[in-house]
Formats: sequence, C-alpha cells, structure tokens
Amino acid sequence: MLQAPQRIDLHLPTRTILKVLVAALLVWAVLRLWPEVIFLSISLLLAVAFDPVVAWMSRRGVSRSVSVMILAVLLVALVGVFVAFVLPPLVKQVADLVANFPAFRDRVEQYLPHDDAVLRKIVDQIFLLPSSPDVAAEVNKPLIWGRMAVAGIMTTGFVLITTLYLLLDGKRLYAWLLAYVPRAHREKMAETVPAVSKVVYAYVRGQFLTSLIFAVFAAIVLRILKVPAVLPLAILAGICDVIPVVGIILATAPAALLALTVSPTAAAATVGFYVAYHLFETYFIVPRVYGNTLRLSALAVLLALVVGGTLQGILGAVMVLPLVAAYPIIERIWLKNYLAEEVIADHNALAEAAETGSDEAVDAVLQGEKHPEERPGVTAAALPERARSGD
Repeated sequence: MLQAPQRIDLHLPTRTILKVLVAALLVWAVLRLWPEVIFLSISLLLAVAFDPVVAWMSRRGVSRSVSVMILAVLLVALVGVFVAFVLPPLVKQVADLVANFPAFRDRVEQYLPHDDAVLRKIVDQIFLLPSSPDVAAEVNKPLIWGRMAVAGIMTTGFVLITTLYLLLDGKRLYAWLLAYVPRAHREKMAETVPAVSKVVYAYVRGQFLTSLIFAVFAAIVLRILKVPAVLPLAILAGICDVIPVVGIILATAPAALLALTVSPTAAAATVGFYVAYHLFETYFIVPRVYGNTLRLSALAVLLALVVGGTLQGILGAVMVLPLVAAYPIIERIWLKNYLAEEVIADHNALAEAAETGSDEAVDAVLQGEKHPEERPGVTAAALPERARSGD
C-alpha cells in the first residue's frame, strides 16, 4: 500500500529574507560600480602611502588640514610639471615612432636571419600593428583622442581628490565603519589596521622608488645607445617595473626591438643592460628599499600575479601583492585561534628562513621536526647535528 507523500513546510524568517536581499543588492551595486571601486582602492593605497608624510608635518606643529593642503599643492604641481615638460615630448616621440614604423621595419629586417621565416613573420606583424584594421578603426573614431584625454583627466582628478579626502577625513570614516564591527573584535582591528598599513606604505613607497630608478636608468642607457623613442620606452620601463617577474620581459622586448633599428650591437647591449639592472634591483635595491616588510617568495609572487591578472588584468596583478604580503598579519591576529600551534610555528619559521635563505626550517617542516625555539635547551646551531642523529 502506497503512503501519501509527506508535506514539508519551509519557514524562512523575514529577517533572513531581508539579509539575502540586501546582500544581493550590495553584490549588484559593486558589479555595476566596479571601475569606481578600483579607483577608490587606488586612492586608498595612495592615502595610506601619504599618511606618514601628513603625520610627519602634523608632529611639527602643522595642522592636519594644512598638511593635506600642502600635499595637494605638491601633487598638483607634480602633475603640472608632467603635463608641461614630459607630455609634449612624449606625444611627439610617440607620433614620430608611429610615422617611422615602416622605415624601422626595413632596418630591423636587414639584421634578421633570412632563413628564419617565423621570426621575420613575428617582427613584421609587430610593425604592422599601427596600420591594422582594428587599431585603425579605434584611432579613427570621431573625437576618440578628446574622449580619452577627458577620461584620463577625470580619472586622475577623481583619484587625487578622493585621496586627499581620505587623508583629511579618513579617520572619521574608519571609525564610522568600525562601528559595524562587534566590540569583541575591535582590539584585533586596532592591531590589524596599523600592521597592514605598514605593509601597504612599504609597498607603494618601495615600488615608486624602484620604478623611478629603472625609468631613469633606461632613459640613460637608451640615450647613450641612440635608440629612438627614449621617453616612451623609459616610461614603459618604469610602469613594467611594477609587475614582478614578467615586467622585465615586457620592458625589454620593445626596447630591444627598437634598438635593433640602430644595430644588432645596440640591441644586444640593451638586453644586457636591462637584465643586469633587473638582477641588481632584485638582489640589491629591493631588499634595501622594502626591508623585511614584504617577504614574498618568487613562487608566491608568480601565483599572486596569475590570480590577480586573471581577475582584473594588469591592475589586479599589481594590487594583489600587498594583500598577499599582508596575509601573515591576518593569520597571526585573526586565525591563530583556529589554526593549530604547529601551523603558526611552522609559518613563522619558514618566513624567517626565507630572509636568510636557510633550508633548516624547510627541512624541519618536511621531516616533522620541531624548530629550535620549540625545543627546550636546543639552539639553532645544534639543529643540524640533532637532525642527523635522528632526534
């Protein structure tokens, strides 16, 4: 005998339904306003980077509002200097580069192997880019350059103004947002925000210095080698320096290609100087500029670039790095009660070992051993001997 199907009643509280609707509305708003969210994130990074400057002036008796005003004048002056002295020659060199592309292609083809059809095809396609239908269609759109200029000015103005407002009134905004956090977690927030701000400040300051140094170095090298379009290539080098690992490839390829219009020797010298500088920056400049604040392995950087680049292109690849560097802070403050003590100890030991290049902590983790600080009476110097003895 068949039983009648049972009826199941599902009751959802009105509060739960409202929460789901509000969450869906927030997701929809973020997706619609995603470009503005990106620009706001850039402003937040800049505000964190400039806050120590404002704090330095405030400690010397200058009010915060006046300090922000002074910073605003300096930033506007810097933009004015760029527009007045850098933008005109930059536009001229780019225009000359595009106009002389056919002549540059003929010079480069003189030095290419005649039996390498693939290489010649690649170079030919590169030099045909300005005259390709897709590029020509974009360039020939009505008022395209005017719209791009207006969009660039508006974006720059939005980012600068938002940065200044965050510096001036960011503390109140942070306090207003902090009110949503339960009081039991505010002590953790008070510890997290300064630590993460320190990481972001070190990243922005260090990246600005390394990009500036690479741009100046590239300009000097290219000027000496008489490579065309020195200014665009130097600016490209500074921008590509922001992208770890692959940035040097993106900066070297066009510089070497244009250097080949001068001579194969100039192209080889350009590649050699760029690679030598990259090694010098990686092993000498970066450790001194960033210090121990951004302790990221090359593999972690590469994985972060893949994830950030997939989600948001080059901008995402750049902005994801300080977030990855801040993870140890999140783990130490927020996750320590949810992770085993061994996990925290292993991660701390591995982070310290990454600074010195030692493999002792790595071997200890792989072999399931305790670290010296976890062993009573055992020092770091005694660890290898104890490990060999089978302890």
